[in-house]
Order: sequence, then C-alpha cells, then structure tokens
Amino acid sequence: MKLSRFTGGGPYWQLGILAALLLWLYGSTLAHLVLQWWQDPNFSHGFFVPLFSAFVLWQERGELARLTPRPSWTGLPIVAFGLCVMIVGRMGAELFLSRSSLLLVLAGLIVLFLGWRFFRAVFFPWAFLILMIPIPAILLNQITLPLQVLAAKVAAAVLPILGVPVLREGNIIYLPAMPLEVADACSGIRSLMSLVTLAIIYGYLMEKRRWVRWLLALASVPITVIANDIRIVGTGLLVQYWDPAKAEGYYHASWGLLIFVVSLTMLYGVHQLVRFLFREKNAQAFTPSTPPSTIKFSGWKGASTSFILVTVLMASAAAFLQAHSRSEVFPSRLALQQFPMQLGDLTGTDIPIDQETLDVLGHGDFLHRVYQNSEKSAPIDLFIAYYRSQRAGETPHSPQHCLPGAGWTPVENERILLATSGHQPFPVNRYLIAKGDSRQLVLYWFWAHDRGVASEWWAKYYLVKDSIQMSRSDGSLVRIMTPVYHGESADAAQRRILPFVDNLLPQLDTFIPR
Repeated sequence: MKLSRFTGGGPYWQLGILAALLLWLYGSTLAHLVLQWWQDPNFSHGFFVPLFSAFVLWQERGELARLTPRPSWTGLPIVAFGLCVMIVGRMGAELFLSRSSLLLVLAGLIVLFLGWRFFRAVFFPWAFLILMIPIPAILLNQITLPLQVLAAKVAAAVLPILGVPVLREGNIIYLPAMPLEVADACSGIRSLMSLVTLAIIYGYLMEKRRWVRWLLALASVPITVIANDIRIVGTGLLVQYWDPAKAEGYYHASWGLLIFVVSLTMLYGVHQLVRFLFREKNAQAFTPSTPPSTIKFSGWKGASTSFILVTVLMASAAAFLQAHSRSEVFPSRLALQQFPMQLGDLTGTDIPIDQETLDVLGHGDFLHRVYQNSEKSAPIDLFIAYYRSQRAGETPHSPQHCLPGAGWTPVENERILLATSGHQPFPVNRYLIAKGDSRQLVLYWFWAHDRGVASEWWAKYYLVKDSIQMSRSDGSLVRIMTPVYHGESADAAQRRILPFVDNLLPQLDTFIPR
C-alpha cells in the first residue's frame, strides 16, 4: 500500500506529528500496561494482541488499498470523547478508562481521515485490541471466585467416583492426605483469557466462515472450564495415590502448561467436528492476500483542516494534563497496628494475617482483630484494609467475593442505613452467612474521607471524583463480624454490634484520613 498523498502535500511529517502526540498522551499508560503484561500472568497474552492486529492489517493491505477514503467529520467528536475519557481516567486514577480511551481515539482518527467504510474494514483488528486491556479488578474479582468454586464443586463430585473421599468447603477440598485450595491461579481465569485470545486468532487463520469463528471463540469458555476441572481432579489423584508434595512446586506449575495444551487440543477437535458436520464447499485454509503492485492510496480529502483541528485538540488535552499533573496527595495518618485495643468495654486481640492472604490483598495497611469483654461474651471480629493509593489498580475486595470461597454460604444479603451518634447515616451491607451449624452476621462498607458507601461501584465513582478534585486515591474497607447463636435472630446480633460501631467510627479519621 503506497501513501501517495496525505493532505495534497507531504503526509509523513503530519503522520509523525499525530504519532508524537499519541505517544505524549499515552506513553506512560502504555508503559504501565506492558509492565502489567510482564508481571501479571493473568494478562501475559497481551503481548500477542497488538502483534496479531498488526499482522491482520498487513495481510489485508491489498483490500484496504482498494478502498477510496471518504473522510467524515463525525470522527472529530469521537476523538474528543476519547480524549475526555482519557483525562477522566488519568486524573481519576482509573486505569481501564485511560487505557480503553486509546481505542476510542484511534477509531476517531480513522473515521476522521479515512471514513466509516474504512473503519468497518479494519473493525476486526481494532476490536481485537480490547483483549490487550486487563479486566478491571472490580469485575475480575466477580469472575474469579465463581470459577474457583465451580472447579472445587466438580472435583468434589468426581474424586469420590475415583475412590478419593472428599469434603468441600467453598473453594477448599479436604482430602485424606491434605487440604487442597483452589486458589486464584487455579480458577482458570488465566487460561480463559489466553484461550479466548488464541481461539480468535485460530479462527481467523484457519476458518473463513464467520459463524464458525464465533463458535470457536465461544467454545473456548466451556473448554477452559472443563480443562481446569481436569487439572484439579488430576491434582487430587496425585495427592491421594502418589505424593502430596506433587500438589506444589514444579509439578503443580507444569500441570498448568499441560492443561493449556489439552485446551488447545480440545479447541482443534471442536473445529474438526464442525468441519465434518458442516462441510464447506471449496474450503481453503488461510492464505495471505497479495496487493497489486500498482495500487495507490488516493489520499485524504480535506485532511488539511481536519489535521489542524485534531492536532489542536490532542495538544490541548496533553497540555491540560501537563498543567494539572499534580502529585498524588498522601495525608498523614497512623498505622492501623496502632488502632486502639480498647473500644468501650471490649478489648482486642490481634489475629495474624498469613502471607498468602497478604499477597491476595496487595499493597496496603491491614488490621484483623477480635474484640471481647472480660466476661468473654460474643466476639466481634474487625477487619480494616486501607490502601494509600489505588492508582495501580489495587482496591479493597468485597467480602462477598472471598467469604463464599472460605466455605460460607450466603443466607441473607441486604443494604441497611447505619445511624450512629455523631455521624450522618450511611448505607452498609448486611450479610448473613452460614457454614454447617454456624452463622455469622457481617456488616461491611467502603470508607474514604469520612464517607461510607455500600456499593463497590459507588466507591469506584467516588475514587474517580476524589482523585480529580483532591488528588487522592486512598480508600478502605471496614468489615465487622459476629456470631449469630442458636435461637438468636440476626437483628439481635446487629444490636450487639451497634455500640461497637459507635466507638469505632470516631477513631477511623485518625487512621483513614478525612
């Protein structure tokens, strides 16, 4: 494809200016994105996504060269919207917004200079780029735990058939030799993201029928679930009939690679079955298109005015961010370990947090303590997670994502208004859970800057708002639990908690700044 004209004159310096502006706007965002691909195994497939999109564009260069550009001014508001999303994401400490805004800006530039017909022609490689952007933590947490529990349920159903007695609690499987925890790495989310990406690549290269490509992409989800279930069952068999040590270390890691190969084999098998059942006449494997050597790109009509406007728009956005690039503010506070041991007539006892849990929680300040009076009445379990900065994507985890994984079954779940002396009422989550004959009442809320909210989504909204207005992205989760005894109502347990909350709230501002 030959770029014969860009604005009727020399196009390359203008392309260079646009590329430089994009690099100015998104350089740090892309650098952080690549770093996450490198460090987070859940999204290491991200390296292949832009490479494959570039490969598709190269293979389709002949067809693209035949299109006559029809620039559309509707691309300008798309660029403007994408830049606004980028500004909100950057100033509001929201990684997903700042990253996905790049795709909106690229779409707007394509429409502005080449038109909607050209954008439709490159829609597939453009849309495929979405897979390079990691899922927001608020969604990832809601996907991971159900996959963990599902894998544990399947293993608990299959292993007894194979002669291995099993007791399951949440995502923990108790075998005679040792307990097995279906951890985040064993949830299948890592294989799911990678296999969906590879299924789309495989479908594009090996299949011409669009509906079959869609089928292969959709089939990658149950294939991943089945393959991961095989992994958990296989690990249980290794523990029971060979050596419990084989559930960890090299053998455990090698299972992941082996199961991924099994997943690819199953995907290939599905494709071959579809080909056998629904034969395609004159079916051919993928062959690269070769553009005629005489084809020329005709140029971007009216690109002079549009180039000036979009350059001014992008430069203004970059200058705005530069002018408002305030350093993040970190107010002074006391560490949670200095939280008062005495609240009212209750005395606290610290509960150590193991390293595996700390790895899941991320970088923050954490407190886990049980309060009781001298008469050893019903204990009140307090957990506080404080994050000094959430700009790297680490946020408080809702107990609704982790308590079921520990074997607790939700019985009731509702929002209540917590009214305490000396503070405005605010919404909290009331969560009644059960494990065997035990019941616990859980109250939890997200707390930041003397404001309590119950919803993760509202907490995310206020994170963006406070980051823009105050240059702060700190926040916390407060969780209180107490047992609900036999014959006792959840309301009675809640009444027991409320005096504790009255004593707790005035202390929070010292450890979680207003």
